[in-house]
Amino acid sequence: MKNIILLIFCLFIKTSFSQVFINGNFENNSATGDLINLSNADCNSKLRDVNSFGTYGDVDIIRSAAYGGSGAQDGTWYLGLTGGGTDIVALTLSAPLAQGKIYTISFYDRKTSGYPVSPIQIGLSTSNNNVGTTIYTCKELPELNVWTQRTFTFTAPNNGQYITVQMQSGDIQHWVNVDNFVFNKTKCGGQLTILASATSVELGSSATFTVQGGSNYNWAANGTLSALTGSVVTATPRSNTTYTVSSEQKGCPALTATVALNIIERIVEKNTDTVIVQEIIKEKEVVKTDIKKHKKLFGKHRVNGRKFIIQESVTVASASIKIMVWDKNRSDGDQVSLYLNGELVVENFTVTKKKKEIILNLDPGKNIIVMHALNLGTIPPNTAALSINDGSKRAKLLTLVSTLKKSGALEVFYDPIAKN
Repeated sequence: MKNIILLIFCLFIKTSFSQVFINGNFENNSATGDLINLSNADCNSKLRDVNSFGTYGDVDIIRSAAYGGSGAQDGTWYLGLTGGGTDIVALTLSAPLAQGKIYTISFYDRKTSGYPVSPIQIGLSTSNNNVGTTIYTCKELPELNVWTQRTFTFTAPNNGQYITVQMQSGDIQHWVNVDNFVFNKTKCGGQLTILASATSVELGSSATFTVQGGSNYNWAANGTLSALTGSVVTATPRSNTTYTVSSEQKGCPALTATVALNIIERIVEKNTDTVIVQEIIKEKEVVKTDIKKHKKLFGKHRVNGRKFIIQESVTVASASIKIMVWDKNRSDGDQVSLYLNGELVVENFTVTKKKKEIILNLDPGKNIIVMHALNLGTIPPNTAALSINDGSKRAKLLTLVSTLKKSGALEVFYDPIAKN
């Protein structure tokens, strides 16, 4: 009659939950009184759906209050186990657990007078004679003569159908009581989401990560993050890096998420950013130079009614040079006109990030390139970056600054001998 009632109870529980302990409170047994120091074979012959396989084998099936100051925590029966793997029992579940799914289990332990104890360790196994994978180790020792409930949540590491129980250390002189193993409804779950401002950056640049879905965040990849805690961090990787964030949940496994940040190699393309090509051809004789015009220009230091100041000087070895003009800082709408030796060569040009290419033919000796500001943009003064290339491998980089009162100028000396 006792077994029939237990079977009906188990079937009821099985319909209510996906997994249960078939004999988690050890009530289904054939003992008639306290049975102490049972061999593995004797224990297994008397205890249903619980398999003993410790190295020594002296499990106790107990019902009296002679041990621990009281009887069972639930029902009539409880077990006594010795330590260090000398006693190990595998409790059969109604169905295998689903690998990767989160579960919560609770049970009770108790210390008795005169015997040392060590913490209880729980495993999940696919067979009833193997410890399997450890899923929980209690941090506290069982209390003397008091049943203490232990509750833990875990992610199933396999599809095991057996929960194994032992004291992780000690020997046959260690002794502990256990009872009432059940599954609890878990409140664990959720998922972390990382929002990244970018997944690829140039070396030296950064990306911002914002994590959602948890609390008390901890980040890995030390040395390239602005912080190791918090929901918002900045990453500045030195190479392709995967970042991991975790969020602790009380009584539940930590939630984790990862995000990869890759380094983009800067590609330098020769002349591929040119958007305007304007060739200024000035037919001049190399030997004959308009000396009067040069004296007039260089003597007064004025172009288009405005005084100019020579801010940079370079020497080139070719009569034909290529200059590029652009804004290397923030584009703010600067507009300029360019003059070569007093003659207009580029009119009303807006300086932007895109480079404007201009080819100029120089006079022998000294030449003056003047940048005449037509406005000051939104960030005065008017500035422009220039590069000059006379056919050599390395271009010369310069900057001119102009206002509405004075123009910046570049002095260019054409010296064919400089090539040698």
